[in-house]
Amino acid sequence: MLDSLLAFREQRMLQRLSEAMRGAYPVHAPGTSPITKLVAMVVVISELLGALFFGYPQTPRGQAINLDEWELVWSDEFDGESLDISKWKSCYGNIPRRGGFWDDDQSFVQDGNLIIRTEYKENGRMGSGWYTGAIETKGLFEQQYGYFEVSCICPGGVGLWAAFWMMSDGVFATPDGTANDGGEIDIFESFFYNQGRSHDAISSAVHFDGYGDAHQSVLVGHYKGRNIYTEYNTYGLEWNENELIFYVNGVETDRLTGKWVPHVAEYLLLSVEVAGQVKNINGAEVPVLDPNNNIEDNDMSIFPLDFKVDYVRVYQRKDAIA
Repeated sequence: MLDSLLAFREQRMLQRLSEAMRGAYPVHAPGTSPITKLVAMVVVISELLGALFFGYPQTPRGQAINLDEWELVWSDEFDGESLDISKWKSCYGNIPRRGGFWDDDQSFVQDGNLIIRTEYKENGRMGSGWYTGAIETKGLFEQQYGYFEVSCICPGGVGLWAAFWMMSDGVFATPDGTANDGGEIDIFESFFYNQGRSHDAISSAVHFDGYGDAHQSVLVGHYKGRNIYTEYNTYGLEWNENELIFYVNGVETDRLTGKWVPHVAEYLLLSVEVAGQVKNINGAEVPVLDPNNNIEDNDMSIFPLDFKVDYVRVYQRKDAIA
């Protein structure tokens, strides 16, 4: 009954609250004193109640990824002088996208990082407006199962967000009620710059069966990072035949099973979005800013604002390779 009334995230909070009450949820390190254990349990229960009733982010408390069990099979460290076009290409080309434009010129390599730059251009190639970018590995690199990780600094401003995500053309196949033929896996999105306690949090989600009436999605949850707008954090996904396991800074946040797990190869994307939507105005596709999450509410001196990516790395389990 509860499964039909509560969203995945709410179900998970109730499960973790029950485990914490029974002492089964990981709230402390072994060998700590009873008082320390009690304080830790109170802190964790308070956090879970905040997540359940107020949408506050959770602290990652799951297993740590052990990369000794994995073999690096593909990576980009962004150490060259320009974007490696054998690994990445433009995502959709130069187009209006939400409240701004995706422009190839906004994605480049500098000082050992991929930079996706967001700025206002009075005389941009598609007219005046907010310009940012996106790149993908479609047709260049795709993989089924493995561990996928990015190390990055998110752009810190209202009305925009960065993302590391995965896709397959199967997302647009005839709906079958599962992600078997591919899904959109949002490993992380940085939505919460001006959201109080959620400021340094990220969001993870999965979508499948297109974006129309048959579309299905699940918000996996909101999870705390560490100064995500000024320091490098890592965001990862372990994907196997049975599960999607999400990580922040190498620690598990949550996992999905069943219909949410794709079983076809997917490609990688890195992007920045400006909040808003594209509207048809006098026969032209025009980006319109979201008035409730408006990039122009920022102090304009923060621009240009950069999404900095130190690396993207993809692994396969050593026993799977052997």
